[in-house]
Amino acid sequence: MNPDSPVDAVDEGPFGAWREGEVWFRDLIPTHLPWGREDLLDAVPEMATGSYGARTGEDAQVDGQRYGRGEVVPAASAEELLGLLPSLKEATDLVFPWYNRMVPVALLSPHRERIDLAAYRAEAGGRFVRALLVTGAALGLGYAFPNYSMLALLAATMYGLFPLVESAATWLQRIDRLPVPELNRRLVNFEFFRRWLLGRRSRLLMVGVGLMVAIFVGQTAVGLDPSIEAAALVKARVRNDGEWWRLVTTGLMHGHLLHILFNGMALYNLGRIVAALVSPSLLGVVFLFTVVTGSLASLWLGPGPASVGASGGILGCLGFLLVVTRKFRAELPGFLRTNLLQASLVVAIFGWLGSRFIDNAAHAGGFLGGILLGLVFSPWIRLAPPKARPAARVLSALSLAVLAAAAAKIAWELWRAAA
Repeated sequence: MNPDSPVDAVDEGPFGAWREGEVWFRDLIPTHLPWGREDLLDAVPEMATGSYGARTGEDAQVDGQRYGRGEVVPAASAEELLGLLPSLKEATDLVFPWYNRMVPVALLSPHRERIDLAAYRAEAGGRFVRALLVTGAALGLGYAFPNYSMLALLAATMYGLFPLVESAATWLQRIDRLPVPELNRRLVNFEFFRRWLLGRRSRLLMVGVGLMVAIFVGQTAVGLDPSIEAAALVKARVRNDGEWWRLVTTGLMHGHLLHILFNGMALYNLGRIVAALVSPSLLGVVFLFTVVTGSLASLWLGPGPASVGASGGILGCLGFLLVVTRKFRAELPGFLRTNLLQASLVVAIFGWLGSRFIDNAAHAGGFLGGILLGLVFSPWIRLAPPKARPAARVLSALSLAVLAAAAAKIAWELWRAAA
């Protein structure tokens, strides 16, 4: 199917504009980009080849037959397949007799007309109202029970602020102005990019998150307060005693269980995007540099005698990615940069609401450090290069050596505190 041809000119079959014997999205796969590979779609299992079917995302029972998660439920015809889908709680992929790849449900059929703005905004408005209610309820509980205010704020952020900001941004989009070919191009680009990104793994990132968890276990064994005194950013010890190593060690430590859980998830989600889009080699560089810029901002502008956490490095990854997605905005799906901008706004609101126990100076220092580093590296950054440049590998090795030395220093100080 020619993506520039008028959709009404295509004879409609059981799947709308996707006629039998054709793969409507094949010409729209962005083969010039790293994720433009048809093999990102799973191959059809041998037992399902040459027939219709749907792969279920959870256990299902159809016509008395039980199917486990990931199994293909067969169908005798296109019409039977369409009738089967509503009976499956979650169908992830579809099988067609003329195509040897599993087709994601999201690519079942192309757009055939422009999106209706009124219906689009009505759906976004409903999500906005629900998110507003959740945010208000969570913050109200935090106000009523001050001992649980941090937990309430985290709940308000995850289940209230993120969908609140997302639905507001969605409502503001003039999606109705996009022509049908562009809607279909974006649909295909998004699905292939999503699959490519989910398939990317960074052992370096997993080791880093695991190291932070191990350090937190060591902190718990010694006692969280004594461990923070021993190796985190205790500002008097830096200024008066010259313990500048604390600018780095504090980024590998955390203050409580929710802190490490929230930061661990955030670092994993942002870190894997940095590793995929730019290079795993630069991940350690970005994290180390922005932990330091966040610590310096906290040291001179932040409140309190001590600060702890990887937030500076995490916000640094966020700022760095904003620069990267700006540079490659023509290639990357638009949702990625939009999500990053929304996350930046949510973090700002989160910091304002939780200013009593959040080091906003460290957040801002890490975020601005990430933007600065992105601007410096921007002329040399390539999109998902097959291998890192020699200079990037050298910087990576140096950064990892510093982080490893920081972890060893934390272990030594915790051992001394426990002795």
